[in-house]
Amino acid sequence: MRISFFKGLAKIAGIVLVFAATISLSACSGDNGSDGINGADGKDGKNGKDAKEVNVDSLASAIRDEITGTLWDSLYAEPYVDTVYKILFDNAFSDAWMDSVREALIDSLKEADFDSMYAKLYDSVYADIYSQAAIRTLNAWTWSVKKDIYGAFANQYPLMYKDYINSKGEVLPVPVSITVKNTCENRTSFSEPEIPCRWKKITVKSWIDGFTDTASVTDFVNPDTTRIFAPSLKFNNKALAALTAPEQVQIQIRAYALENDHEILFYSSSEPSTIHPMQINGAEYVNVQNRSLWSAVWVTPNMDSITAIHKELEAKLPNGSVKAYQLYDGDESMTESSARLVKAVYEVLSAKGINYVNNTDAGSPGQKIKYPIEVLRTKQANCIEGTNLFASILESLGMHTVIVNIPGHAFLGWSTNEEDSNYNFLETTMAWGSKPSTFAAAYEKGMSTFTNEQEEDHFTDGSSEIILIENARAFGIRPNDMP
Repeated sequence: MRISFFKGLAKIAGIVLVFAATISLSACSGDNGSDGINGADGKDGKNGKDAKEVNVDSLASAIRDEITGTLWDSLYAEPYVDTVYKILFDNAFSDAWMDSVREALIDSLKEADFDSMYAKLYDSVYADIYSQAAIRTLNAWTWSVKKDIYGAFANQYPLMYKDYINSKGEVLPVPVSITVKNTCENRTSFSEPEIPCRWKKITVKSWIDGFTDTASVTDFVNPDTTRIFAPSLKFNNKALAALTAPEQVQIQIRAYALENDHEILFYSSSEPSTIHPMQINGAEYVNVQNRSLWSAVWVTPNMDSITAIHKELEAKLPNGSVKAYQLYDGDESMTESSARLVKAVYEVLSAKGINYVNNTDAGSPGQKIKYPIEVLRTKQANCIEGTNLFASILESLGMHTVIVNIPGHAFLGWSTNEEDSNYNFLETTMAWGSKPSTFAAAYEKGMSTFTNEQEEDHFTDGSSEIILIENARAFGIRPNDMP
């Protein structure tokens, strides 16, 4: 009696399983439970008629009659419940299924919309299986994220951190990167299944909402190989310039396997970071190449407000001629003519009523430095800001300029001749205030300060430094555009 019960139960289970399988043919692929092809109204997307589904009324009626009978009471009373699953599986496609379902299924299929059915099967079965197969050997994880992005350098990070290696000897791209591993390995014995093992083509995309476009990088990852992907983010300069305080952001990262021109997502992450205003000269990673040269981003020779000063210089120079490293009439040396040009710049800027004001609140870790255009707008400058303004004008004229950084102070230098490395120096802060000093006094102060630093060997021990703007440009460091 126990055996006959389980056979009956298996027959009924077969009907239940087929009913579930039949229902899955009409499963919805739309997010709201509506069919992804036909639309939410159940209308056929091609001809506007009602899409026909497999008829399940007879199946539901038969199953309902059986279940409401003695099935569950009998099952509860049996001591061998643990064998039910095996018997159900073995008999799932028994004669009971064929007898009670076949005709109804065939009738339904004859009237079915095969185009709709194919799309459903593809969307719900094939596409998913294909995608899973394409990415089953791929793993990814976030490798590096720069927690503090300084707007002054953001668009030049690819150069600043080119081939950067951290203290552990690891490649560390900036500002973001991920690692992708293709775990696929060829079989090592004939007892293992032969599964194709090949390279994968990978695209990694990254962006920061409101600050960058979507950057992407594509490369191949061979079997049993790991590769680092680092998209180069291009920041919107206007968005950076608009920052007046640090802003918390999320760096979005997506990794796709490219299969037959389809992007199949296998990694997604959102990483926190902070973007700091363009005026902040903040801390970067240790051992960045030519770190001191990066202060040249504040020297902006091509801004309209800088080149407009050329017109004002004409009134200060012989014959209204503004020229660098050309001998003026009456001068005995190029050193004298170069000093004449710097003196004209000094006198023009002295007349603008700029006051010395030190920045006390950076708002972010690091030193706040206004750009030359901001100095001219606000009529305020500290030592480094005034020096950058002078250097910007002289560079725009074709002069070879330097910035001298000593502990707690900065001042200007320029090459006396285009072909040599002899420099003269100027204390730029003496040009500011209601009663600016003469050029001769500022020149004498600059020369004496430099000589003192040199005699104390401060340039040798590293406590003071000379930054050649020409070298920064040769390295590839560009001026920042500040609207």
